[in-house]
Amino acid sequence: MQTINLNVTAPEQTSAALRAAAQAYRESSSELAAAWQDPNAGKVWDKLADVFDAAANRCDATIAKHFK
Repeated sequence: MQTINLNVTAPEQTSAALRAAAQAYRESSSELAAAWQDPNAGKVWDKLADVFDAAANRCDATIAKHFK
């Protein structure tokens, strides 16, 4: 089971935490696809990783705007 750690000490660290979660989900997707010998087996994890990456990008934009 994957856990997502969003326990950060500064807002600027949020996007890195989300990207780390996205990477872990992509690795889970690859492992699942390999174990089942089915390239579609882990697709939902890839899609969720995309959501985390998009959220990280929005966090970066928000931080940049705030500290402008």
